[in-house]
Amino acid sequence: MESSSSGSVAPTSVAGCVHPVVSAAVSSTSAERGITHVRVQPKGPSNLAWRRATSRGVDHAKKAVPATTEWLWTLKQCVWVVLLVCVVVYILMGEHLATFGLPTCMAATATMTSTTTTIEAAASTTVYVSMVSIPVLERVLPMKYLAEELLHRGYRVSFALPEICRSWVSDVPGLEFISLGTMPISAPSYTLKSAVGNVGIYTSYWHTLQQYAAFQKPMFHPLLEDFLEDPPTLAVVDRYTFAGMDACNAVGIPFVVNNPFLLLDVDDPPSYVPAPLSQHPMETQTVYERCANGLYRLRFRLLNLALSLGLHKSTDHAIYGERVVLTNTAFGLEYSRPLAPLYPMVGAMRRRHVTPVMDAGLESWFQIAPLELEADAIVLVDFGPDVDMPADAMVQIIQVLRDLGCRVIWKLTPDMHKMLKAEDAHPLHEFESWGVYLSPLIAHTAVFPHVRFFLTSGGVFFSQEALCAGRPILAIPFSAEHVEFTDRIVRAGAGVSIQVSQLTMESFRWAAQLLLTHDRFVKAATRLGGLLDSAGGTVHAADAVLDVVHRGTAPLVPARQTQPFFKTYLLDVYAVYGAVLCGVAVILRTLLSACVSVFQRKQQQQQTASEHLHHHHSKLD
Repeated sequence: MESSSSGSVAPTSVAGCVHPVVSAAVSSTSAERGITHVRVQPKGPSNLAWRRATSRGVDHAKKAVPATTEWLWTLKQCVWVVLLVCVVVYILMGEHLATFGLPTCMAATATMTSTTTTIEAAASTTVYVSMVSIPVLERVLPMKYLAEELLHRGYRVSFALPEICRSWVSDVPGLEFISLGTMPISAPSYTLKSAVGNVGIYTSYWHTLQQYAAFQKPMFHPLLEDFLEDPPTLAVVDRYTFAGMDACNAVGIPFVVNNPFLLLDVDDPPSYVPAPLSQHPMETQTVYERCANGLYRLRFRLLNLALSLGLHKSTDHAIYGERVVLTNTAFGLEYSRPLAPLYPMVGAMRRRHVTPVMDAGLESWFQIAPLELEADAIVLVDFGPDVDMPADAMVQIIQVLRDLGCRVIWKLTPDMHKMLKAEDAHPLHEFESWGVYLSPLIAHTAVFPHVRFFLTSGGVFFSQEALCAGRPILAIPFSAEHVEFTDRIVRAGAGVSIQVSQLTMESFRWAAQLLLTHDRFVKAATRLGGLLDSAGGTVHAADAVLDVVHRGTAPLVPARQTQPFFKTYLLDVYAVYGAVLCGVAVILRTLLSACVSVFQRKQQQQQTASEHLHHHHSKLD
């Protein structure tokens, strides 16, 4: 009993501490009285005070933690409210806050716009573009209108030409004229006898190239002196103005080439594109003509190479192979093919900011026709300043057109106009004044809306003007360039062409009657003119020129011109493919040999086993 009672009493602990004195006293008392459960009180006040202090500290800690948390939460709420208010005010009153100097999107955009405008204005005052062309009117006019566009944008522009051509560009306000001195301008170089139909297309083309090259020496030194004295930022040089290219290369001036013609072989086209001057359209090429296409292209390139080596001692590719070439044409006249960025097609280079004005005499001529002939068709005739059309041929052409009921407007060359004034009894004076109008001062763009078709030799610039006005072309080509361009027009269905060697009154009457009676030519001309207009014209050309000024041509150069030959034609890739195929062939041959040897071994084993079996059977027998 005692042992069980004493063993059931355990020491009491206060706050985790056991007191041995209290424990012994309780054990003895409980053993004497037989009490098994005893509540022990602490003997002194120290433990009680310690417990109260401890409990107080815990209470204070519990009260302090919520106070700190509430304070932090209130601070966060205030911050978020302030931010929300700022965002709302920023959105609702952003335009007004910009006046107080706060950074808003509108203010930043306005600042960037004003900065960009300031930079562009500063750039336009420092950029100087110089135009250089040979004294050929159809090559000067596209660059003249490009100069007008650049002047309209605020850039400084000059035009370098012989002194005799000053009047061609004198009507452009603000355009600086660089006189290249006095030099003789050749008389009209094309006659009926020297026309392409009588001398051959390659002979005619070589004659044209030599005529262009004749201006190189007299133009080079005056142009070089001017560029050394006042070098332009960029020059725009006609494709056949070799003096301009040489002067730019000598001074180190970057230049852009303007090609007022078709692409021809400038872009090194694929072999399936018909060669220049071949006169074999892609749609109707026979197998024989496709085989001969390479020979035509080789002959054309040899002519250009001979001219380039004679003038520059270098090839065309070295002259402008990595420069931008503005080509005044569009797909529709050109065969569709891939083009590098160096060859932007800008379409027809037309005057944009000037409205053409009709001559007062011509305007009154439109009003003097008899009432019964008011609806007569009107035909505009202009063979260009390079064609010497004899008077008897002019009379026959006018007579055929008058027989068809057409009124004729003929733009004469200055020499022909002087001859008409000097000779009162000239055959051209026999026609009625209301039926024929002859003058050297005719604005084509003002007349085209009133005519039915355009009779010309096939000059590119004025033919493009007619197409843009929706007027079909009746062409009598005199040069190889005329033939090449009119072939494209005929292929597009926008005109008719007659070779000089086949020109008779009957053939001319048939062609004119065809254009007067069929609307399909007008529709095709309108479509082709729309393609030329949609290419951008002077706006696109000016953008391309300024891109070269500000960014250069390095990003536009095709990779095939900058990387090694073996990379361009993937020779290294083909070598790897060949090595892999050879390795695969060796592996397959090895596997095949192994399979054959295993098969032969098994066959030999089977044959040996069969021989042993046969021998065993023979022994048993």
